Amino acid sequence: MKQLRLIILSAAGALTVAGCQSDKVAGKPRADAPQNWFVPSSPGRVMRRVAMLPIYHARLPGEVLKDVDAALLSELSKKAIFEVVPVSRAELEGLISLREVSSVETIPGDLFPKLREHYGVEGVMLTDLTHYSPYRPVSIGVRSKLVDIESGKIHWASDILLDSGNANVARAAKDYQKVMCRDNFPIQSDGGTVLMSPRLFVKFAAFSNYASLQR
Repeated sequence: MKQLRLIILSAAGALTVAGCQSDKVAGKPRADAPQNWFVPSSPGRVMRRVAMLPIYHARLPGEVLKDVDAALLSELSKKAIFEVVPVSRAELEGLISLREVSSVETIPGDLFPKLREHYGVEGVMLTDLTHYSPYRPVSIGVRSKLVDIESGKIHWASDILLDSGNANVARAAKDYQKVMCRDNFPIQSDGGTVLMSPRLFVKFAAFSNYASLQR
């Protein structure tokens, strides 16, 4: 089976390290956390449909990752940059006999042609769960790469590690919960439950992961 290695579009071949804005923008919560991301110096082709593969973890089974999958899919779809086409583990297994694919390992050579043939997509979002601790203080690490399936070039990448025990991260997570839950909970709270709920913190991590992804 042929294998494909991803191409990084930067002279140094490394992710750009950047800090987040300290203020909210247009009433939206900020993703206040150390975040690494990569954006090519010149834009690639326009992607109208992108396949989103199941999140990869070397040890945790897919059933455990369903909430993470759902949170990432929801936040990426909210960006409304392109149509997101979710690919389930069962569907992926039917295509290439693998239920998950890591963004940092060699990609099966038939994956991209099959994604284009079956889903009519121009790109694919690969995601790894690099760290996950559901016990307080909750912490999670997510790495994502948006890849052009025609050229194999990385269009965008993000790598974050969020620890609710960090004061800045905790403050940003609480801001996220207060803004996102305002309509559902008219009685204002301090947003602190996000620091105690793995499910809510995963949603905040998903929001933070895609913060640098632009049209």
